[in-house]
Amino acid sequence: MPLSRPRSASPSFLALLLSSIIGTAAAPAFAADAVLTLNTDRVQEDTHAPALDLALTRFAGMASGSYYWPEGLLAEQLISGLSSRRDRKQQALPDGLQLLSSYRRPYGGSERAAVLIDGRSGDVLAAALVHRQCGAGSSSAGCLDDQHAVLSIFLRPGFDRAKAQPLVAWSREVPEELQSGEGEKIAKTEYATMDAAHTSARAVERPKGFSAVVPLYPKSLIYRTAQDALSDAKARRVLRLQTTDSMEKVLAFYKQLSPPLEEMESALDARSGYVAGTRKGVAFSVNVKHDRDMPAITNIEVEISE
Repeated sequence: MPLSRPRSASPSFLALLLSSIIGTAAAPAFAADAVLTLNTDRVQEDTHAPALDLALTRFAGMASGSYYWPEGLLAEQLISGLSSRRDRKQQALPDGLQLLSSYRRPYGGSERAAVLIDGRSGDVLAAALVHRQCGAGSSSAGCLDDQHAVLSIFLRPGFDRAKAQPLVAWSREVPEELQSGEGEKIAKTEYATMDAAHTSARAVERPKGFSAVVPLYPKSLIYRTAQDALSDAKARRVLRLQTTDSMEKVLAFYKQLSPPLEEMESALDARSGYVAGTRKGVAFSVNVKHDRDMPAITNIEVEISE
């Protein structure tokens, strides 16, 4: 839903958002008439998640890839790339755009992110990751060295690639810790448009032996790092997933199954919840939780009872 534009002269939502995440010492430069209020129906998707994180999940949807770590949600990697408070910077651009950037903790400048935000709506129009193209298999397999980086730029549908040039310029501002020796070079720049082909969820491929009787949340993907940590025996009855949907939506999916789960139990608080029951003679539970530093991402663990 769009943001509404009032006639009052209170600070814009984006100004408040940026000042809160960067710190009050950094006074953002905004046009005097850029006055906005936030549609509360939109922001209350998850009252515990920062508005910027929610804007990133709306932008990236269920897009995934191997950037900072093997095959994971793009939204999570963007949020991680903006996580260092002390390194956050903002820049006012023409046409009411704002550039917000930072580094991923604790990896310094070798992994960093930036977003272009529409100052009137608070929407993310484009985003970028500077990364080492870490591949599947482990957190380090396939990663480029400190002298070579990849710039991945993601565009909202209809957003002109030429308007994303501030992200290219940002990527070339090499952090001080990477300027020694040959310094960092952007070895490759790649673009992707965040249309339905990229942001829609794909069917989860069940691990071998995982019962097909147990429904899997449709808008999710395998939480690869967590799943790979399981033994083969446990992977046949435990599946770890992630989604950008709220915990409430995940639990509602299981609570509204038809026919309903037998002997169903459920509970939910601010950080975690569960639903458990039996379907076609198979007992299982679904646990959901938010990590403290990533409240816009829901982690799901589906476990078949032994």
